[in-house]
Amino acid sequence: MPLDPSQRGAATCDAPIQLTLAGPGSGKTSTLTGRFIHLVRQGVDPRRILAVTFTKKAVEEMRQRISAALPDLLPKHLEIFTFHGFAYRCLRRNPAAAGLPSAIQIWDTPEQRAVFSKRRMYWNEDEDILDIIGSAKERLLDARTFEAALNRGDELGRSAVEFFRVYEDALNRAGAIDFADMVPRLVQAMDGDPNYGRSIVRAYDHLLVDEYQDVNPGQDLLISHFVRVGVKLWAVGDDDQTLYAFRASDVGYILNFQERYPGSQVHILDRNYRSAPGIVRTAKKLIRKNEGRVDKDYSAVNQGPCDIVVRGYSLPAVEARQVAAAISQLISKGLEPRQMAVLYRSGTIGIHFQAALRALDIPFEVRGAGDFWQSSPAKLFVGSLFYLRDSKSAAALEKMGMGKRGDITRERLDLIDRRTRRDFQSSCAHVQRIIAEALPIRASGRERAEWESIVDGVAMLATSCSSVEELEMRIAEQTQATKRPHANSVVLSTVHSAKGLEWDTVFLVGLEDGVMPHGNSADTEEERRVAYVAITRTKRRLALTYAAERFGTKSDPSPFLFEMHHPEVIWTGPNMAGADSRVPLASLGERAQLATKRSHPTSGPTARRSSRETPSPGSRPWTSREDTRLQAAYASSTSLEEMSLILKRSPDEIVSRLVALKFLPNRNPHDALLAEYLRRSLR
Repeated sequence: MPLDPSQRGAATCDAPIQLTLAGPGSGKTSTLTGRFIHLVRQGVDPRRILAVTFTKKAVEEMRQRISAALPDLLPKHLEIFTFHGFAYRCLRRNPAAAGLPSAIQIWDTPEQRAVFSKRRMYWNEDEDILDIIGSAKERLLDARTFEAALNRGDELGRSAVEFFRVYEDALNRAGAIDFADMVPRLVQAMDGDPNYGRSIVRAYDHLLVDEYQDVNPGQDLLISHFVRVGVKLWAVGDDDQTLYAFRASDVGYILNFQERYPGSQVHILDRNYRSAPGIVRTAKKLIRKNEGRVDKDYSAVNQGPCDIVVRGYSLPAVEARQVAAAISQLISKGLEPRQMAVLYRSGTIGIHFQAALRALDIPFEVRGAGDFWQSSPAKLFVGSLFYLRDSKSAAALEKMGMGKRGDITRERLDLIDRRTRRDFQSSCAHVQRIIAEALPIRASGRERAEWESIVDGVAMLATSCSSVEELEMRIAEQTQATKRPHANSVVLSTVHSAKGLEWDTVFLVGLEDGVMPHGNSADTEEERRVAYVAITRTKRRLALTYAAERFGTKSDPSPFLFEMHHPEVIWTGPNMAGADSRVPLASLGERAQLATKRSHPTSGPTARRSSRETPSPGSRPWTSREDTRLQAAYASSTSLEEMSLILKRSPDEIVSRLVALKFLPNRNPHDALLAEYLRRSLR
């Protein structure tokens, strides 16, 4: 496809250091491949252009596109790699420079885990030990510097240090490396031997970097080696889509690009080719709440209509049932399952949706953190059943882990008498009680409720079995079912695993305060970026859902719902009549009401509906949380009716509180109903 003006400007600029900021659906890959093609057509030897990205899929797509435009270039001859693929090729060509043997061993997950199992070292914490070690390496830390960087109260990190030391020693003894070693080992070799470093970077005149917002410290140092010797840098990325801080990515690299590279040229792609205008407006309204970002005022190219619906339900099971019903309706109208996705912040949220889709015989594929049985409470539960049968069982120790939680659990299991242990059903009941209480006292109420909900789910399956072997067989069946999806399946995915993908329809579920944004995250801006990435995956239909109760505790709607709200959004709360029977799709009546609002903003039907569906007046005092939500809703131009539904307050209470907070009558009301109530209250 031909490039649009902003893409063409970015692809053909001659500045030595350039950054292209590319929002969702703006044609990032087209622009990057356009840059490569432009350089070749300007006479640059394609062998002297290096392009690096993050996934094999992106590598293949770029190679195919460039080869299609330049048929004389075979895909396999193009210098396009993942960061790790490029680093490994360099290490393999000269392993001695990095202190490696001539035949480099690459350890994958089985070899990595074998290091611990051979030494009877077992881990069962919420974060996998290999992820902890890998993240540390990506931050250029070894076991010693990792320990030195820990905060005083980081018990999990302290427990990981011994595993890190043992793993590091095993790698060194074998002369092996793992995936996370590749870029750091190459950078260390280049730093230690400048001649070796120059021999790598001087093979190229141009360096093209994809997904620049996701680079980590090792990758940044590798890029710097090229820039220092005069290789021209062209990078593309989006600061609003930086999601991988837990993998050592740093949004500062892209935000401070011009400070780090004085005189560099920055381009902005100003069109969105994916989403309808209403989706684009919603996304921009949300992300502009972030302060640490560059504003990109892009517009939608596709001018078709879209539906944006918010539904509140009483319970997560109801939410899952209604989302599945909506998917079934869309399939009956001709939309293919693969054109739909259900996205969520955490894998635990997706469990209900698997059951709901199975009940309707709708094929689905699970991506990201979707394996329920690899969660800490599930492994601890199953391991405890093995332990009760045989306290010396390797399977028990492997699943329960060697940490404090595993030790305390074993102590409590030891108190169960032998007769109870022989009865599987009785064992399940005792294990359910013990594992449900296996969280630290400092755990929040939501963390505890989430943990207990997983324990209850495991117990439900366990008590339907006659032995731990049968339970293991049933677990294996469920796991295999999610790993071998039908070719035309609805995607169930964490938001992180959905990045870079798109669908006709997206259901973003579990939008409660404490879930999205996640209760354990101290970085609200990163959480807002997660929500932004999720809603920009859709082309024309966006359904946002939440439950009034999650993990056994009451929940509030996510503050992000208020921030992205605008008049084109249909919102029904869990307390409205018939809330649990509404599917998260716009009905004909709701579309008609939206059209009426646009044409006659002061018409009567909205006022009449408000009197039926808004909560009745109450006398309870306003809380600081309610005040914050009210101010956010008002600042977002939310209508009086919707504020009443969201806050479960009568219109009179809403207006009175706005007056008390000095929001009214200091500014003109944006809603006809609000104007009416304001006039009445000020008489």
